[in-house]
Amino acid sequence: MCEASFHVTIAKRPMPDPYQPFSQHFSERAALTPFEVLGLPRRFDVSASVLRTAWMRLLAAQHPDADGSVEAASDANRAYHLLRDPLSRADVLLSVGGCSGTGDLRLPDGFLLEMMELRERADEAQGDRNALSSLRAEAEQRRGIALTTIAAGFEDLASDMRLMTSSRASEIRTQMNVVRSFDRMLEQLDRESEAGGC
Repeated sequence: MCEASFHVTIAKRPMPDPYQPFSQHFSERAALTPFEVLGLPRRFDVSASVLRTAWMRLLAAQHPDADGSVEAASDANRAYHLLRDPLSRADVLLSVGGCSGTGDLRLPDGFLLEMMELRERADEAQGDRNALSSLRAEAEQRRGIALTTIAAGFEDLASDMRLMTSSRASEIRTQMNVVRSFDRMLEQLDRESEAGGC
């Protein structure tokens, strides 16, 4: 099992970058996680609508007309921004489980070769709208598969994140790195489509 649980401080700071490790945004002193701030269970598979509803309810309760607090509203915004991105949400859950592992850059065996082949196909597809569209669809599908694998890694831990093992955390981090790789590829494909007038 991973070491001790990790709690966070929700404080007034700029909105977090979802691609930065969760532990870089908070100190270990506070008792509330972003899930607790929004009154949600610690689950990876929180739907966007449930997350948004919890955030909006908390913001309404923190409105100045409702004797709310600017600091609490800031906490709500920060928690929402951390949890709405699946990668930062996974990072929060791993940190809560005591498995931050922020420097883990591993990728699955053979993945870099696959990415190089996709990159070559993208280079060959320059100016070909259909080929770039097909590559985009393939990258989105592969990204979706990695997100599904991440969700499966958290599936039976909803009741107690302290049961997270270091090997499971490592596999989740590996899949998070796969998602980031496809995010970068999709951004590059978008730039190339715009540059080519597609």
